[in-house]
Amino acid sequence: MASRPAIRSLPRAMLPAAALIGLVAGIAPRLASAQSVAALESEEKTTKLPPAPSVDLDDYPPPSARRNLIIAGLGSTAAWYGAALAASYAWPDTVGANDLRIPVAGPWMALSHSGCGHVSDCSKVIVVLRAIATTLDAIGQAAGLAIAAEGLFMPTQERKPARAPLDDRASNFKLRPTFDAGKNTVGFGVLGVF
Repeated sequence: MASRPAIRSLPRAMLPAAALIGLVAGIAPRLASAQSVAALESEEKTTKLPPAPSVDLDDYPPPSARRNLIIAGLGSTAAWYGAALAASYAWPDTVGANDLRIPVAGPWMALSHSGCGHVSDCSKVIVVLRAIATTLDAIGQAAGLAIAAEGLFMPTQERKPARAPLDDRASNFKLRPTFDAGKNTVGFGVLGVF
């Protein structure tokens, strides 16, 4: 019996090809253009870096941002878990369907059991698509919890009301005399606007 040449599957052949392309791109020399030292010195003198931004207390978000992040994170986790739960009940005989009913850890457990299982006519395309969907669901649930955790630990600050400086308020101060004449009364007063 003659030996057959080894044929690699497409995913296994793509990994060495991607590694080879990355290696060649990393080793390949970069094209450099020569510049004179005087040109570099004049360029350094003319271009100044902007000052590094500093975080002032007024740059923190308001406390309502914390609540919104927690709600968005938990809502995202619930949506991804609902998708996994629906898929586990829609296809209960697939491998790992019972694992998908566990929140957050379930998709990771189902991913470790991915494959054809005891089914005789299994398509590898379906297995790969199911593994991709399970991975996206696992990442979606974990990311939702990460967003909620960010909301728990995010620094916030209540906004201070904007007040005009004292000099501006003094220049806007106005007094106006008022007169009120009713049926049986007469009144004089002063109305102040500041």
